[in-house]
Amino acid sequence: MTNRDNRRFSRLVGLTVAVVGLTGIVVAQHIPNRHQIEDNLTGRSEQALAAAGLTGIRVSFIGRDGTLRVASAAEADRALAIVRALEGVRVAEAEFPETPAVEPSPTPAPGLPSVLVKVVGGKVTLSGRVPDEATRTALAQAATAISAEVDNQVTVDATVGGTGLTGLPPVLQALGKNATDASVELREGALTLTGTIETQAAKDAIATAAVASGASVIDQLKVEVQQALVSLPPVTFLDNRVVLTTAGQATLARAAQILNENPTVKVRIEGHTDTIGSAETNLALSRARAKTVVDFLVAHGVAAGRLTSVGYGETRLKVPDTTEANRSINRRVEFIVLP
Repeated sequence: MTNRDNRRFSRLVGLTVAVVGLTGIVVAQHIPNRHQIEDNLTGRSEQALAAAGLTGIRVSFIGRDGTLRVASAAEADRALAIVRALEGVRVAEAEFPETPAVEPSPTPAPGLPSVLVKVVGGKVTLSGRVPDEATRTALAQAATAISAEVDNQVTVDATVGGTGLTGLPPVLQALGKNATDASVELREGALTLTGTIETQAAKDAIATAAVASGASVIDQLKVEVQQALVSLPPVTFLDNRVVLTTAGQATLARAAQILNENPTVKVRIEGHTDTIGSAETNLALSRARAKTVVDFLVAHGVAAGRLTSVGYGETRLKVPDTTEANRSINRRVEFIVLP
């Protein structure tokens, strides 16, 4: 390297050292100045905010750029207006916690309705819970197909749904007058049928309507012809004669319907009298009345081979024959379903 080159290199090194040294001096002077500015702006901001009644706000500066940590958006607007107005502040922004989104409360699923329809002695009682008055009324109207005597104790409960309710009236209509002791219960989505029904055809119709309701069906209905016949009003005759009264004919017409709907059932017709008159006369009268009943049933479509008749006269009293009321009970015709 020549002497000229050496001189050039020395000047370059000297210049570099000078620049680095100057930069170090500037940085060294700037750092304490910056901290002083930040501290100054922070202190002045806090004082101004406190004077305005805004406490609890955290203030920090990086250089002349400030950040305010506030509790709400409304508080941020006031605080920023105060801090931004201070001399020396270049930028001021606010931070505040976001209000968590409130999830809407899930709408609870409606509960299942419950309805109990009880038929006892030809009377109907309704109980349970349904979602509205229209459903309550519809059930009561459907129950009139069973009996005109309907005790509607169903309550309206808006928290329950209508699952299975629309299929219930058809079940009650199918039940109709085919039962004097039965119940239909809708609970937890299941439809339970219990009691005795007069005919298999009626039982099948009720079961079909129940299945069509869409509910799961528990069918415990039993066909009980004997009970149906026993539940009929008494067969009555004109005094000491074998001529049926109008009420007696109506009873036998219903008996014929029951027997025609149960074509495999065989029945023995038993005639009974009270103790007024001679035993021989009473025996003959009881036999003749039993035969009259058989003839009426045959005339109304019941096959003669399914019917037998017998008269017992006064030998099988039902109650002591001591009063007219008791004698009225003893004068009777009974239907006995044979095995």
